[in-house]
Amino acid sequence: MKYLFKHCKAKLRSSKLAVLAVLGIFLLTLTGCTAVQISASILFKEDGSGSRTITASIAKNDHQDGYGSAYYYLSAHGSELETYLKTVYTQNVSGSEGWLSIAVDDSGADWEVINLTFDFSSFEDYKTKLAALAFDEEAAAAYAAPELTANEDGTVTYTENTAVLTAIFKSIQLTLMEDTAVFDINSTKDGTALNDGSADMQSLKDSGVELMKPEFGNSMVVQIGAGEAAPVEAADGVYTVTGSYAGGELPKEEHVMTNVLNYGFNGDLSNKGTAAENDLTYGIGSTDGGPVFVEGIDGQAIQLDGNTYLASPNKSYNYAEMTLSFYYKMSAYTETDTGANMIIVPAGLGALGGGAIDIEFIKDGDVEGIQLLAKMNSADWQTQDKLYSEGYFMEAHLDEWHNYTIVFQNEYDEHGNINDAFVYMYIDGQVAAKARLAVAAGLTYSLGLYDDGAYGEPNGGFNVGGYMEAEMVKRACTGVIDNLMVFDGALTQEEVNSLCYTIAVEQPYDPNAVDTADQGQAAATEAPTAVPTATAAPAAEKEASEGRNPVIAAVLVIVVIGLVAAAGIYFAKKKK
Repeated sequence: MKYLFKHCKAKLRSSKLAVLAVLGIFLLTLTGCTAVQISASILFKEDGSGSRTITASIAKNDHQDGYGSAYYYLSAHGSELETYLKTVYTQNVSGSEGWLSIAVDDSGADWEVINLTFDFSSFEDYKTKLAALAFDEEAAAAYAAPELTANEDGTVTYTENTAVLTAIFKSIQLTLMEDTAVFDINSTKDGTALNDGSADMQSLKDSGVELMKPEFGNSMVVQIGAGEAAPVEAADGVYTVTGSYAGGELPKEEHVMTNVLNYGFNGDLSNKGTAAENDLTYGIGSTDGGPVFVEGIDGQAIQLDGNTYLASPNKSYNYAEMTLSFYYKMSAYTETDTGANMIIVPAGLGALGGGAIDIEFIKDGDVEGIQLLAKMNSADWQTQDKLYSEGYFMEAHLDEWHNYTIVFQNEYDEHGNINDAFVYMYIDGQVAAKARLAVAAGLTYSLGLYDDGAYGEPNGGFNVGGYMEAEMVKRACTGVIDNLMVFDGALTQEEVNSLCYTIAVEQPYDPNAVDTADQGQAAATEAPTAVPTATAAPAAEKEASEGRNPVIAAVLVIVVIGLVAAAGIYFAKKKK
């Protein structure tokens, strides 16, 4: 229940992130309302080119409960501020001086207005330039690329997350607030200090601007092709608009799947995958002494002791399709409040979202044994799609190495739209279970999202082996994990066997066998290494069908020995 509550509360954070476009140069005090209004306009021309303008309007007077305090934190205005911003972008966005136009107008009595404008030649060019404006790495973690999708009726649909504005203006904020020449935390208005001492730099960074309020104008206006420019309202943090577009074929992005995250745990927590700078760290609150490396299935591995977990960098990990794979040897099942032992879990309230993935070993109250569970959140945070390893219980496989691979795969129509979505579970390269996604179909698959710390200290995008909550390590695993990998695409079964299940295990999974929890419990208590394998039963059946059942053979041998012994006794007595 607590874990589900985490998911529900996290939606508040996501909504907040979508609404607040944080621009440090236009900050407010704790005694006033947000003073800066952010808006944007986009034009997609018939030939595929277009232009975009992002506007920040700073209130000067009595529009925001008495005054617009953000204006007075600035030591530069008008042309001086314009020159400063041009320098900032030239230094941080390579080549932007050739395509980004910056204009600051401080002539109005009520507002100072900043416009960032750029032209683009194609939608690909558009996305490249827009993403470049979120130049700060921390800010860019919240950025989500807009999409332009072709529809069957010949129209196109443009979608953009409101967090795009957040990422762009937070980049300016973090840069400017470090420069005392243009930002003054002790600023005054009419001789009165705006900051009474209750606001520090961090609290001001956490505050900022908001999307344009309806009483002041529209936050987003979009024109597609020959259609009219029209305001677009955001729903659930996303702008969506459809229109006719005759600018030629939409660009078809050919995605080349790669192994983005690859943790071999050979004496370190480094990522050897294609997504650089994603090394893991030893989780805060884990057992003292740092990570313990032990013998693994392939070189070394990480020991999880029921109070140990690993944390990724505080970033977003989102994929249109995804494959997650790892080798694991469970030493023991850890009793927890929900019954779950978390292998992969979003790192905290701020790292959760629609489409977030959990991979866990769980003992549900109405199930006889411990199962592997792949779970994906729906967009409404209330329900999830779940896939269990039915008939495969971990009690029967304690102290055994096995490879577990989860594949999230979409089916697309001719226009690239998602028709259907599925999740597959592989054990040792064999399909163990599969299901059609229902409530989570069409969502982006996520290991975790950037956490702004709104619900406690950020602790990465995703965690491995457990997670930290309320200064405690919760729902942690007891076992050994090796070769944790994530692919930014859906692997086929052949690819699972060639890329994930690369080291054969001693007792491979048999999809025709059905485990029982009591067989595993007895084996785990008495002799874990002597657990009968799943392949034993089918082998016996095969031998029986061929007249070579080993049990029958053993009985025949005993009978023959008994007859020989009886004959010997009989003849011995006869000699006497």
